[in-house]
Amino acid sequence: MCYNPNVKIITDEKIIDEILNRGVHEIFIKEELRKKLLSGKQLHFKLGTDVTGSFLHLGHSVIHRKLRDFQELGHKVTLIIGDFTTLVGDHSDKVDMRQEITIKDVKNMEKTYQNQFFRTVIKKQTTIRHNSEWLKGLNFNNVINLAKQFTVSQMLDRETFMLRYKSGKPIGLDEFLYPLMQGYDSVVINCDVELGGTDQTFNLLVGRHLMPTFGLAPQSAIAMKLLVGSDGRPMGKSLKNFIPISDNPTEMYGQIMSIVDDVIFDYFELVTRVSIAEINQMRQAAKSGQNPMIFKKRLAKEIVSFYHGAEKAQQAEKSFADTFQKGEIPTEITGVKKDLDTSSLMECLVKGKIMSSNSDFRRLVKEGAITNLENNKTITDVNFVPKKGTRLKIGKKKFVKIT
Repeated sequence: MCYNPNVKIITDEKIIDEILNRGVHEIFIKEELRKKLLSGKQLHFKLGTDVTGSFLHLGHSVIHRKLRDFQELGHKVTLIIGDFTTLVGDHSDKVDMRQEITIKDVKNMEKTYQNQFFRTVIKKQTTIRHNSEWLKGLNFNNVINLAKQFTVSQMLDRETFMLRYKSGKPIGLDEFLYPLMQGYDSVVINCDVELGGTDQTFNLLVGRHLMPTFGLAPQSAIAMKLLVGSDGRPMGKSLKNFIPISDNPTEMYGQIMSIVDDVIFDYFELVTRVSIAEINQMRQAAKSGQNPMIFKKRLAKEIVSFYHGAEKAQQAEKSFADTFQKGEIPTEITGVKKDLDTSSLMECLVKGKIMSSNSDFRRLVKEGAITNLENNKTITDVNFVPKKGTRLKIGKKKFVKIT
């Protein structure tokens, strides 16, 4: 990416220091990066991502909002879609071999990924590249030269690999190549700074180590804190404790209002831009006995405003109050398409991605968690066939309409 000398670069020390501290776990090396940011030079930031799912959630937005912070200072970003590395799989935070994925899967998921990514990051200051552009062209000699830069013991020092090694679980040699490929991405685009979560620290440092061997200045590396799930546990798809950024305003507001009190201020720090000083004041007020609901409402409004605008956030706030505090049915309900007259509710909800699986649907029916709002009766038949126009309440806070 070419530098643009005509772009105004913001070098305000107070702003830079807040960006370098907010939500950051560690920087390699902090003072080095601070000097780069104060230099007035337009910097090149890199984020590499493997597209292993078709949607993004607030956990992803932590790094994306940090990229936006740097863009607002005038800097540029390259998003590297790991269409090649995805086929190998990253085991930074995994204790088992990952399921294989195909190129077709990657292309299908990437379609929605980019649209969601640019809901947080500024598109006109971003370039998208695919690492198959350069990784496909490497020959065996190139790969050996990359592999010479690290030892097997360095790879096994990674906690997840060590756990698998000690327990006798298999580790593929291809998995050792993953951090080398991510590091080589940094060499090819010659970036100044790379971002990732704390689970990516080793991979970030591989890029920093490799660049000087190719005659390049080493990249700075920022390891961001990870956002915990809405229930206070580590965020994960299987736990269903994440909040998609593609949710409509009402759903997003309601899901944020359902997070446990213990994580309110972590969410403020990581996924809003309310000042740290104000967050600390709210934290102290909560410790002094003020109702956490007050701060949760502020949090929900901040996040929904960022993704949907202030007016939609105001409407979502009113809808939440009417629905959950006054017991009314919201006016904005997620539509779920019914393909055939004979389609069951289970088929509609699973195909519409309201439910993750048939077993998930059956569990909720067994728990009496699905209500037909047309007659206010609980759904007890797993084979129930709804009519078009039927409105349903699922759990405490999700409403759908069959269309």
